[in-house]
Amino acid sequence: MLRPPRSTGFPVRLPSPWMPVLAPARGSTAVASYLRAHLYGAAVGRSLLDHCIRAVDETDKTRLEPLRAQFEQEIDTAAALLARLTPIGTPGRRLLRLSTGLSFSVLPVGPVLSDPLARLALLEALRTLVVAKRSMWELLADSWVADQPSRGDDDEVGGPGTRRVLLDLAEQAVAQEKVLEELRRTYGLAVFE
Repeated sequence: MLRPPRSTGFPVRLPSPWMPVLAPARGSTAVASYLRAHLYGAAVGRSLLDHCIRAVDETDKTRLEPLRAQFEQEIDTAAALLARLTPIGTPGRRLLRLSTGLSFSVLPVGPVLSDPLARLALLEALRTLVVAKRSMWELLADSWVADQPSRGDDDEVGGPGTRRVLLDLAEQAVAQEKVLEELRRTYGLAVFE
């Protein structure tokens, strides 16, 4: 004898017709949301970079330390672009860095203790964020964002040189990705010897 299906106790309901349906973001609103998400990712990336620098051997620190200034330049560029697109502004950098720094403070990597598997995970996570960042710069360079009318100098974001600025940042991310991939492979192969 077949049993009837057991009820979960929750009535099946369709969405209320009284609830407003929001249209998806488009144009400058969508780009602003996209840039805000990437700025949060940049704060995480900056914290990951600091942890990676502390976790790698002395000879490899010199390869990673120049990325700090590059990351800061990229964050400044994204914040300037966001400021041109929305009056709301950018998320607070200090708060973002503090919160991500606390999140990663529990990782067993640093000058005293360096778990090889945790170090590998840090390098892989940072490389993944750099790939996403490169993708963002390329996408923005191919979009209407690169064609915004000038409000200042030619090399300023939003001016006639915006496409070149964005493409330069994408190329910089490619170089960062290459360094991180080399380190990831080196430290990864050492873990699995």
